[in-house]
Amino acid sequence: MKKRASELSQAENSFYADQFGSPDVTKGYEPMGNEITKQLGGKIDILCASVGTGGAIMGAWNGLRKAVPKIELVAFEPLQSPLLTTGKGGAHQVEGIGVGFEPPFLDQSVLTEIRAIDQELGFAMCRRLAHEEGVFCGASTGLNVVGAIELAKEIGPEKGWLLLPAIAG
Repeated sequence: MKKRASELSQAENSFYADQFGSPDVTKGYEPMGNEITKQLGGKIDILCASVGTGGAIMGAWNGLRKAVPKIELVAFEPLQSPLLTTGKGGAHQVEGIGVGFEPPFLDQSVLTEIRAIDQELGFAMCRRLAHEEGVFCGASTGLNVVGAIELAKEIGPEKGWLLLPAIAG
């Protein structure tokens, strides 16, 4: 499919975004990190997010670290496909993350921690968010929220953290 998409992109007035191959993916999220810094006045200690290509988490982190050089970075992945935490992928039902191969834009050397979150907890959180908050989201957002809540309970109120939500592309 990728080969065919690339071929089709050669036609006039065509474009192939190539989410898993274009370095522009990461660059596109850097302004988000800059905006977050402005909105929070630099009062953030930890950025956490699930990982698909790694573009969103790395891009936002690149923008944030200009103002907050010591910001920590925590990545989430589905427990059912723990490639980053165990080196072995697996089948799961969480869209857009846990892709089963090394995320092309993720620099694991800068991660403070990687956490594997059970997809069932993510599904349950989706239902809870819809019922209690009126937020209709997918499983990757549910998984993100579960991971962020766990992290917030551990670090307590003295540290500022930010969850980068799963973003539909």
